Amino acid sequence: MTFYVQKSLATGPIRFGVSPRKASESIDDDSGLSTGRNGEFVRHRELFFSADTLRVGEAVLPKTASISSTPFLSSLKPDGTPRGWGFLALMIFGALFVILGVGVLANKGPQGWVEVILGIIMIAVPIVLTAQRRKQIREQEERERVEREATEKRNREMLAAYSSALERARREPSAAAFDELRRERAALTLPYDIWRHVARQTILQIGFEALAQFSPSGAAEVAKRMDDASEAAGLTDEDRVEVKRDLYRVTLWHLLADDRLGSTQDEQLNAIRRGFGIADADVPTDLAAVSEFLRLRGIAPATLPRRDCRVKLAFQEYCIHETAGATMKFARAKKKRATSGKWVKERDCTVTITNRRLIISTKKQNELPLSFVDDVMVNVDTNVMTIHTGNAKKPIHLQVADPIYTANLIDIAAGIDPRPKGFA
Repeated sequence: MTFYVQKSLATGPIRFGVSPRKASESIDDDSGLSTGRNGEFVRHRELFFSADTLRVGEAVLPKTASISSTPFLSSLKPDGTPRGWGFLALMIFGALFVILGVGVLANKGPQGWVEVILGIIMIAVPIVLTAQRRKQIREQEERERVEREATEKRNREMLAAYSSALERARREPSAAAFDELRRERAALTLPYDIWRHVARQTILQIGFEALAQFSPSGAAEVAKRMDDASEAAGLTDEDRVEVKRDLYRVTLWHLLADDRLGSTQDEQLNAIRRGFGIADADVPTDLAAVSEFLRLRGIAPATLPRRDCRVKLAFQEYCIHETAGATMKFARAKKKRATSGKWVKERDCTVTITNRRLIISTKKQNELPLSFVDDVMVNVDTNVMTIHTGNAKKPIHLQVADPIYTANLIDIAAGIDPRPKGFA
């Protein structure tokens, strides 16, 4: 079985395997971080790790919707106005008249043509009026196109100049480069959301390079450089603070993935937090994860904890862990082909781990031999633990207070040979 953790960072999502954690005394005292100059993961030992690399990218102007890109049939759909609903009703009545006229033609003769022609006219009126309206809109768009293209050209030039100034500030974080960036930002008239992402990613990159230059002991200098660059780039106060927390989270999670969070590395992280002014309340989820990883130090099959639990145990079976939680399901957004959604709670449960079974107790007790568990994944962002078994179509989704600790105990317990020693 395998157990891995997934976490979204400012540099992209990461996923890493969580093998039994080393004892504290076996962690190296190398003061170097597991994060490189470009924000990349620097591997110090063999492990499973995957991640996206930091991509600063570029700001992109939003596309202007055009009537030419809207299908004609979509224009006939009701738009919520009385005019739209009136057109729909007229076409429905027209279709009914055509059907009625065809019936009259079949049964009584030519007098049915009156209903057919009237129905066709009723269907045609909304179509003709909609076509005329689309023609008017196209003509208006054409008149506006030249002005819009001139405006978009100016906007692209402004974005290009701003992006170029950002890149220069990253390559050469000097006062002159920041002054140029400040001037380009002052000339930028586009909404903040268009260029916010590229500015934040650039400041984050500047922070990684400054951290490599000054080291964690010089975190105050790193923070000053990031603040100067953020001010020149025009970031809001909220984003200036958050981008420094992003850098701290990346360095922290890279150390956790590398299983190198010992006393030396903890001092380095504390230096970064002091220099950046980050309090415990600013990163509660990350510190909670650290606490869970620390609880796992040195736990192996031979040193698994034992405790009392409420389930009935079999011969030579003992309880390892019990915690309250909830079964979860993913509710997709109510849109066609939607990929987004959210996790919602199904029912409360109690999760129990023994040396042989995983037991999930709701109104009834569901149990699963640990040998049936294929892998466990914890998404730290949603606090959801997903357990895959032989039934690939129905994984188990749970939310517990300590998912990393619980999942790792499942992983370790699954490696226990349940047979008596004489049969091993």
